[in-house]
Amino acid sequence: MTERIDIVVSDERLAENEVRRERLAAAKRFEQTGRVPVLANENQWYVLDQRGVSPGQYVAGPRENLREQLLNLKWRCEYLHDDKPLPTGGVTITPDLGCLRGTEFDMKVVWPADQPPKCEHPLHEPEQVDDLRVPDPAGGVNRIRLDWFRQMREMAEEFDVRLNGTHVPVNIIINQPGGPIPAAYALAGENLLLWLAIEPERSKRLLDIVTESHINCIRHFDELLGRDSQHSVGMGCDIGEMLSADMYREFVVPAYDRIWQAYPGWRSLHMCGNINHLFEVLRDDMRIDELNGFGFPAAPERMADAWSGRLVMIGGPSPMLVKDGPTERIADEAARYIHLLGKQNGYVLSLGGGAAVGTSAEHLNALVRGAEQAAAVSA
Repeated sequence: MTERIDIVVSDERLAENEVRRERLAAAKRFEQTGRVPVLANENQWYVLDQRGVSPGQYVAGPRENLREQLLNLKWRCEYLHDDKPLPTGGVTITPDLGCLRGTEFDMKVVWPADQPPKCEHPLHEPEQVDDLRVPDPAGGVNRIRLDWFRQMREMAEEFDVRLNGTHVPVNIIINQPGGPIPAAYALAGENLLLWLAIEPERSKRLLDIVTESHINCIRHFDELLGRDSQHSVGMGCDIGEMLSADMYREFVVPAYDRIWQAYPGWRSLHMCGNINHLFEVLRDDMRIDELNGFGFPAAPERMADAWSGRLVMIGGPSPMLVKDGPTERIADEAARYIHLLGKQNGYVLSLGGGAAVGTSAEHLNALVRGAEQAAAVSA
């Protein structure tokens, strides 16, 4: 039996869809955009809470995961009025188990009913790295993800998604999330930070293994999907901000550069912690093109000096400030970020680190008001 999911938006918002799409594209070309584009940066857990659905329900099985993602999308389209384009050409869904990383390695996963899944780190002593091998890309938690991928592909036809009455195709894909540092942390936990200092050679071996494995997983999923392997790869490096600039250069840069050498193109990186000491490293050593989702601990004044006109910046105010409001304060803070970071274009206003559970849609939409306020002042 087919379940119909109707996404209903105003005709005005639908008519402006291409304007929003071009606004984002122009920002990434460092061109004038009329006003700085805005992406709310909500996450699946935030939207689930807005809808009254638990994390356990979200990951209960492949059909539940697919259905809740589609209903999350419906909520997003109807309640958030930022610059993310509406899905007129189709919806792309991937099996989502949250922030599990290094998913091809064997590790135990705990599935709480009221929280996202969590892994139990399998490496407890540095000597265990000596026995670690590059795994089968279809092994570990990826077995579950691949099984869900196949089932979700078959189930996609069970959902009739409509945008203002027009059918929207549902496309199921699978990618390898994260990057070498999150994968190494998934294996070793906080031990990783100690081992980088006292066991540098074993740590480099660990990073070599997770880096080769990450490439293998990308290649495996490309082959599975029949996807052209000449594509760019975005990665995350949360936890990396806890390293000094020198340690970041020694351990992190070579691992990420190896993947970007294998998949040349746009270098998009996600880090949402305190990266103030890494601005020059990310720019000159890692040579990223875009920092996607920087967090509020990053000082926008210093970021402007280091990056404006040189790389695309996506991020902004504190999630707690946006949660607490009021809307006038949110708009003022959004305008401040735009004034600092938008002078040479290449800036997308977003929520620094992601929306906090319990934030109202009205408060997220106040970011757009801040962008309009900034544009009016500079006009």
